Amino acid sequence: MPIAQMKTNFRFSSPAARTDFLDEAASELAEILRKPLPAIMVMLDDCAMYMNRSEDTVFFAEFRYILPQECTDDKAAFLKELADRMLSLIQKHTKVDPYRIYMQFTEMTREGAWRYTG
Repeated sequence: MPIAQMKTNFRFSSPAARTDFLDEAASELAEILRKPLPAIMVMLDDCAMYMNRSEDTVFFAEFRYILPQECTDDKAAFLKELADRMLSLIQKHTKVDPYRIYMQFTEMTREGAWRYTG
């Protein structure tokens, strides 16, 4: 199961705005990773975050994924697309400075990943 585990000190304007972000993140990941939407998990934690002596908005996201079969010949291009699209999405919803966004990408093996059975 592809997972996006995200943490931020950003305060969404409403519960609906937070849900819109999560929904769009799940949809983007399903498309990028070529997985059905029900197989995508996104998590978002509100937490205290402090960077460079500032509590300005900061965002951390870890993406665990299985590399799509058709991307094995150009993993760098796949990772660039994933990073660029998620950076754009995070900025769209939070307006956070791109220098205060950190993303980590963890490729999982098919044997070591949960299998969607739907």
